[in-house]
Amino acid sequence: MAEYRISRNVEASIIDFIVTELSSDSWTGINVLKGFPEDYKGLTPFIGVEALSRGTDQIEIGSNSIFLDIPISIRIFAVNDGQRLDLSDWLLDVQLLDNIDYYEYTITNGVVSEKSKVGKIRFLNKVSRKELTNTQTLVAEDRYRQLITATCRVTLD
Repeated sequence: MAEYRISRNVEASIIDFIVTELSSDSWTGINVLKGFPEDYKGLTPFIGVEALSRGTDQIEIGSNSIFLDIPISIRIFAVNDGQRLDLSDWLLDVQLLDNIDYYEYTITNGVVSEKSKVGKIRFLNKVSRKELTNTQTLVAEDRYRQLITATCRVTLD
């Protein structure tokens, strides 16, 4: 039995949240993955969630405590520009990406055996942009990509 550390907990919490919201808001056929696979031909549409690094900013001068900040990228791989725009607007405009429950995950034999809500995730500095330009010569899976980046701050209960 093992436990994820903070970066993996943030990724998994965001993935769980997006999966739940997609199904409750009648989106169908869109997978939500950790990162994105090296070979994603034929897998679109999907959303990839990835922790990029870990911040080490001190909470206050002289303190050894640091903010629990994780830079995150969310990539939308859509089947057309309309779906790319609709999914990114859906994630941002209705404030889905804010105050997400933060879970700690326990892993047994390679699968999640338990998760416990222990805090919240706030998204700071959200930026959304079309990831690639001049896409006419790209394979279909790369033509309609959107990149959302943010710093996620974890607050524990």
